[in-house]
Amino acid sequence: MRKALAVLAVALALGLAQRAEVSVGSLFGVQGGLRFPLVPFILDGRVYGGVGLEALGAGVDLLLKVPLTDLYLGLGGFYGNGPALTLPQDARGQGGLRAVLGTWLNLPLPLVGVYVEAHPTLYLSPSTGFGIGAAVGFSVGL
Repeated sequence: MRKALAVLAVALALGLAQRAEVSVGSLFGVQGGLRFPLVPFILDGRVYGGVGLEALGAGVDLLLKVPLTDLYLGLGGFYGNGPALTLPQDARGQGGLRAVLGTWLNLPLPLVGVYVEAHPTLYLSPSTGFGIGAAVGFSVGL
């Protein structure tokens, strides 16, 4: 039953997703995810999973688009089975909250986008710490 629900959830997610994304950087190294429109032109949701040299993990973000700009701001949570990528190294952890500060780069490519993000991160497990990371991503979709 659990496997059937997981397959159904993935199929629905692929059908409802607005964009498919791949990024390199924090939190886990290489991430793949889907972006969903929650409130058109204002609020998106993102789910992602990632793998890196030290960790495997996943998370969710709520992303607020700043009107009349290519900027977006967000807040999300994540959890992994090893320490996530961030600086300083001694502040790393496996799970916590992160803010997202991002912008789209203006490229003349239809249905393709490139973005850059900064991630101030509050680690809650296994110990509390604060770090900052960054990512560069590639997105395909509407």
